[in-house]
Amino acid sequence: MRRTMLFVLLALLSLGLMVAPAFAAKKGKKKKKKKGEVEPPPVGEIFVGNMPCYAPPDFGALSEGKRRMERQSGFQSVNRLVTGVAVGKDGAPLTQYKIEDDDYDYFERAFLGRPQLLDDWLAENLQKCQDVGNSKMKEGDYFSYLRQIGRELESNECYRPLDYEWHDFLDIGQGWQRRVHTCKGDKVLIEGTNAENGQYTIADTGKMSENTFMTVEGDPSTPEAGEIGLVPELPLGALVMRFQSEDDSYTKYFQIGFSVEFEAPDHGFLSFAINDTTYYDNKFRDIKGAIDYLGVDIYPSESEDKVE
Repeated sequence: MRRTMLFVLLALLSLGLMVAPAFAAKKGKKKKKKKGEVEPPPVGEIFVGNMPCYAPPDFGALSEGKRRMERQSGFQSVNRLVTGVAVGKDGAPLTQYKIEDDDYDYFERAFLGRPQLLDDWLAENLQKCQDVGNSKMKEGDYFSYLRQIGRELESNECYRPLDYEWHDFLDIGQGWQRRVHTCKGDKVLIEGTNAENGQYTIADTGKMSENTFMTVEGDPSTPEAGEIGLVPELPLGALVMRFQSEDDSYTKYFQIGFSVEFEAPDHGFLSFAINDTTYYDNKFRDIKGAIDYLGVDIYPSESEDKVE
């Protein structure tokens, strides 16, 4: 009986040893690609020639969580290139693609402020990156593209409207001061200090009683400052404002005086000064220790009809 059971066990063991290799071979057999089947494109950072390029996934096919992760990966990859820390396939740094200052601020603001832009832009950028790697596009042209893309995407966006009150004092011994951001279509009332408290001279004689003082309206005898003013066509010594467009394409000047209503023609920055170019002899009126001052006050319009 025992001998019979032993023979049965040996037979089963032999059968198992014969079947196992066949099963293992079947399991490890590589699946054949069907005729005409196309392999999916790579996703992630790839090298095209010497260029590290980010190949994005099909964002429309991803879940929201996965989409956020891939956007982050794509931004980080391109960000390494535009911050000068990326290296080519040859190991050399690719510093020629580094963008700086305002150009990088726009780039970062566009894609971190509105990451959904990456869904389409990463594919567009991949094509240009591949063209550089395949010598179909010049490095300088690609750099110009990267440098301008943030500005293009942000051209109609404005995150810092002048929809709040702003108050500050100016130094009459300096030129242009402050840099207040405004959005296209912002409507504000800008006021300078009144005549009772805001008188000064731009030609101090050393004796307060002998000085000729003026208000923010400027010197009435010199309605156009000419070469001795920051803005030649405006009154000498008047409170003036400079508007600089956000893209640095143009600058405009305005006289504020006691008050002026202003509507921003574009996104940009406001700066202020008195219309003079020699500041060493500028001095506020001093009446027995009561010294005048020059303030600028900005009030948003009650009704705002923004230009889109």
